[in-house]
Amino acid sequence: MKIPLDERIERLTQWFHGQNERPLLGFFLDSQYPLHRYCGSATHLPDGCVKPQDVVVGDYLDDYDRLYKLYEEAGGDLIWSAAPFWGLPWVEASLGCQVLADHRAGSTRTQPPPGFADKPAIPEFSRDDPWVTKMLEFIPALQQRSRGRYPVGVTLMRGISDLLSALYGGQQFILRMYDAPDEVRSVVEQLTEYWIRFGRCLLEEVPLFWGGTGAFFYSVWCPGQTIWTQEDAAALLSPGLFEEFIYPSVCRIADAFEHTVIHLHPMQFTPLDYLMDTNLDVIELHREESGRTVAQLAEHYAKVLPKKRLIIWGHISQEDMHFIAKQLPAPGLAVNMIVDSPATAHNCWEQFMDMLD
Repeated sequence: MKIPLDERIERLTQWFHGQNERPLLGFFLDSQYPLHRYCGSATHLPDGCVKPQDVVVGDYLDDYDRLYKLYEEAGGDLIWSAAPFWGLPWVEASLGCQVLADHRAGSTRTQPPPGFADKPAIPEFSRDDPWVTKMLEFIPALQQRSRGRYPVGVTLMRGISDLLSALYGGQQFILRMYDAPDEVRSVVEQLTEYWIRFGRCLLEEVPLFWGGTGAFFYSVWCPGQTIWTQEDAAALLSPGLFEEFIYPSVCRIADAFEHTVIHLHPMQFTPLDYLMDTNLDVIELHREESGRTVAQLAEHYAKVLPKKRLIIWGHISQEDMHFIAKQLPAPGLAVNMIVDSPATAHNCWEQFMDMLD
């Protein structure tokens, strides 16, 4: 199941254009928690408040090679990518949020900028911001370390609802939508412009790999210049609030880039009906370990696949694999399943190929 790189590029190109004859299958290995995933490097971050100078790019490079080798051993259709360390919330930090590392949990979180809720202010984007400068520092170092073996892709950029949650704190941004809608609309407009300028700055530095772009987490390569966004906090909104405050920004972001992928959790509210007519190219939907099965989420897939490419990522059971193989249309569908080892990946690959026969 070790597939040559040029074949994987060709299969992902076909998938991106909705021309793949079978669902693509790849694997996610190692910890989902970035401070644990980059165990030889992120441990150098202080526990608690993190500053840009605490991030030493050279400390991380061996972990990237280790992960690349692990993913190559697992095989599959997808392509692992390096990216500026996605365990840090680069956009939120550059907006003034304090970054806190929690090594026990294995992740970082943010605190709102002091006084933001009383007097919201979005700074002008600047590539000279210390956090932006540090993020960009990863790219040439990773390109040199890669030596053409793997893409240097885009990093985590949370979307507008997530940024509102970070800036106002928790779910307070929802209350502000009711109490001060004009204020929130102004903040959203400024955040959207900031996000676009941040993304363009990033893509200006990310080298194309075989004519395309890799991703920070999902091992999905797309042709051309591709940016990733997400709207996790949208699950907290009503359809009306999403349509009024977030949907216009998603449209602007999708229009601003050559190709755009969005990550969503299929929760109580998943704004798929709004997204089908945008210029988004790919929608990634998580399959949560304790959440609904693939069969139970099929209504979401049925909305996406006729118009967009779909990535199903997460804990995929044998029953899920069987449903995907037998019930879902193949064109435009890619599956990235969490496994505990390359040996498990090989076994799942063989099972899935048998199910497709």
